[in-house]
Amino acid sequence: MLKKGIIGGTFDPIHVGHMYIATKAQQYLGLDKVIFMPSGMPPHKEGKDVTPSKLRYKMVEAAIKGKNNFEISDYEIKKNGYSYTYETMEYFKEKEKNTEWYFISGCDCLFSLDKWKNVDRIMKACKFVVFNRPGYNDDDIRKQKKAVEEKYDTSIIFLDFLLLEVSSTYIRSAVKEKKDASSFLPEGVYEIIEQHGLYQ
Repeated sequence: MLKKGIIGGTFDPIHVGHMYIATKAQQYLGLDKVIFMPSGMPPHKEGKDVTPSKLRYKMVEAAIKGKNNFEISDYEIKKNGYSYTYETMEYFKEKEKNTEWYFISGCDCLFSLDKWKNVDRIMKACKFVVFNRPGYNDDDIRKQKKAVEEKYDTSIIFLDFLLLEVSSTYIRSAVKEKKDASSFLPEGVYEIIEQHGLYQ
């Protein structure tokens, strides 16, 4: 049976932190593939300025070029309406019945899961994986993880490794302020940002 992970996000822009997490998850969980899933219309970003999906897709495509363990999917971009995690995971589980699916997200999601739609269906469709994030206390994460596991009768995988202090918000601000943010971006991504005048 194949093992595949899905790492979703707006990727606005994708940065070296995303690549690091995907690499660590792939190695630690022994995944055959990690699929990057740029979100189409994420409900939690409603009303916010988000770069057009085709450009975010293009940046992810550039970032994973030549990396055999990484793939990209436009499922959420092409989907009409909001992108809900439970629909995405059920779609892939049905599409590839002989694949064990993992959903990879930041530990911050543990504290907002009650706002997600059909969490119980997400837990049935895949193994839920969270990685630590700067600003979160390990004890708080483990306590919340236990609470979520008990509530949804599931087991969550916590990846506790050193993270890179970088965010898409910081990169957008740096570009706007004409600072050099290229060292935080995978090869080819900065060129797309410049070419299309993003984050100005």
